Amino acid sequence: MQKEYMEILESLINKLTLSAILEMLERICHKKAENLRTHWQDETSAKLWDKAARQIEQINVDV
Repeated sequence: MQKEYMEILESLINKLTLSAILEMLERICHKKAENLRTHWQDETSAKLWDKAARQIEQINVDV
């Protein structure tokens, strides 16, 4: 199944760009953090998702 997911991801990167995929991942991480805060009152996990979003934001891609 992992190979199937890799092919799907590769297809998305080919259709969009790696930069666009990373930007979407960053947004998803922030949304997950917001959801954890709002619906689960889980600040600890929310901070981890926000940290992941910040780390993705720092990635510079020139391809």
